[in-house]
Amino acid sequence: MTSQDDGIAIILANRHYLYQLLQHIFGNEPNQELLDIATNEHTQEALELMLDEENPNLNTYITLLTELRVALTTDTEGTLDKLKSEYTHLMIGPNKLPAPPWESVYVTKERALFQESTLKVRRTYLNYQFLPANYPHEADDHLAFELDFMAHLAKLTQERFDKQNFHEVKKLLSDQKAFLEEHLLVWIGDFAKDIQESKTHHFYPHLAALTEQFLQTDNLVLDELLSLL
Repeated sequence: MTSQDDGIAIILANRHYLYQLLQHIFGNEPNQELLDIATNEHTQEALELMLDEENPNLNTYITLLTELRVALTTDTEGTLDKLKSEYTHLMIGPNKLPAPPWESVYVTKERALFQESTLKVRRTYLNYQFLPANYPHEADDHLAFELDFMAHLAKLTQERFDKQNFHEVKKLLSDQKAFLEEHLLVWIGDFAKDIQESKTHHFYPHLAALTEQFLQTDNLVLDELLSLL
């Protein structure tokens, strides 16, 4: 591999890692293992590689990581309970969710689930034989599912790049860019705004803002990768 290929390989690996991490954060109740990964040095390095070091969302998140590490060390059970409570309030209910984590809620006047946008997402998944874990009981356009789909394509991209199948790599990168622009980037800003205005303020609002910034940056990264191949 050339030095350029090495650089591309590192970016592809970091993209997959971060999409996978964000999918777990928004799709699963927090536990010790997940928080250990979210707060470790590798995660910080991956974010610093993808985002501008002067980015305020990155700086806020790194500060949050430090605070979380300390809190988990000094009061593991209490910190986990707070995060689980926050996750339940924001992502599960039973009360009305302050920031519903489904695309269709933000792109339809009815703010309802299982709309045409949901079917469009499903058809895109099926192009890659991808089915969300809770299909068909959970709407396909849940944030965690869309992030999981991006992680799936990012992994396929790594595998094809390692085999130097650049034609398939370009196709995969183009499809990821299309999915970002037609789906995730259409609503992640409104979701992040709503969750910022919720009554909770410990972890997930910061993560939503960081996720929005990461997706916007990744769209630019995809342009750069496509220009290099």
